[in-house]
Amino acid sequence: MKRNGIKLIGFVLLLTAGFFILRSLGLERLTPGYIRHFILSFGMWAPFLYIFLYTIRPLFFFPAVALTLSGGMAFGPWWGTLYDLIGASLGAYLAFGLARSLGREAIQQWWGKRLQMLNIHVETYGFRAVLFLRLLPMVPFDAISYSSGLSKIRFRDFAWATTLGMIPGTFAYNFLGHSLHHAFSTTFYIALGLVFLFMLSPVIYKKWKKRSSSL
Repeated sequence: MKRNGIKLIGFVLLLTAGFFILRSLGLERLTPGYIRHFILSFGMWAPFLYIFLYTIRPLFFFPAVALTLSGGMAFGPWWGTLYDLIGASLGAYLAFGLARSLGREAIQQWWGKRLQMLNIHVETYGFRAVLFLRLLPMVPFDAISYSSGLSKIRFRDFAWATTLGMIPGTFAYNFLGHSLHHAFSTTFYIALGLVFLFMLSPVIYKKWKKRSSSL
């Protein structure tokens, strides 16, 4: 119990440090356009910086959408999606590892019981549950990672399900970020359509499942 308490304090201090770093940079300025400009200022190292920022993002609960859009703006829909998948996957693995190393008691002291239902769902259905949850836009990305770390799911299953499940949403938002260079163009409206389709995916799935069960 004492060891978990020390780990929890360390985790909270890390989060606090991250918050003040972001605040010192000016949270109001951290728009996709500003992030794009900051990343590209590093020249050939820009992709590595982007992947690094996405990797540590779950520690500070910085909105993933802002980084994803900036990736599309900076690198285009294809390279942006690739770098996004690498960074977001590493970030999810990091959150999973933290939850597993800190232990159930320590994480639940911090999160309370908000992760309990996700934890049970992931523990019961494993790979399939994580894959499905990653495809649902309304389920918080980091909550899935931390709750999976608290469950008994194997890391290999979590890793594969996470990376595969992120592909549709990652591409849609990167494409949208890229299309912001051409606002109100055909590309922009196609990108909006893809994001809209992704947001509606749970509704489409439910209707398809209901129709299949009735046949």
